[in-house]
Amino acid sequence: MIVKSAWTAAIASLFVVAVGGLAEETRTGLLRLKDNLDEQRGICFDIAGFRANIDVKVPMQAHTCKQNLNAREDELFTMDQPRPGNIHNAEYDVCVDVIAAVDRGSVFVRPCTDSATQKFVLADNGELRPASDESLCIAASPTPSHPAVRTGRTPEPGVTNVARVMSLAPCDEVSEELKLWYIDQ
Repeated sequence: MIVKSAWTAAIASLFVVAVGGLAEETRTGLLRLKDNLDEQRGICFDIAGFRANIDVKVPMQAHTCKQNLNAREDELFTMDQPRPGNIHNAEYDVCVDVIAAVDRGSVFVRPCTDSATQKFVLADNGELRPASDESLCIAASPTPSHPAVRTGRTPEPGVTNVARVMSLAPCDEVSEELKLWYIDQ
């Protein structure tokens, strides 16, 4: 059985080389902060709204990771699809895009293109950088922006979802817990 698996892997890698592609694996899952911050369920990339109320015209948010496997299509992303460097959400057929300004709310989803603003590098350390300016990182805001928080109430841990603004920021000015991401498959 081990020989068969090794043989299958060898044939697959030869096929990739023969076709002329790179041995990039497709990574689909939740794009999560490595640090859960104050949210025991974790913090994930999230398209604002949900299902019929999804709103791709407003900035993305860093949101409580959804635990229900059947209700997190707005948090599932594939790296390097449909083109190298893209971060794609298949449910809504959009890609992560950034505006040039380094400001709150500078991370969006838009129809996928070959634009430089839709190309990203996920560094080995977890920094997610626009390929056009690798001095910048996608970062979550240090404070939650959930309506309960804005009105002075404390969210109930494990019950209330929290959201944070996502923005581009100089990598060397952002603390690690706000800028290190990974794909949770």
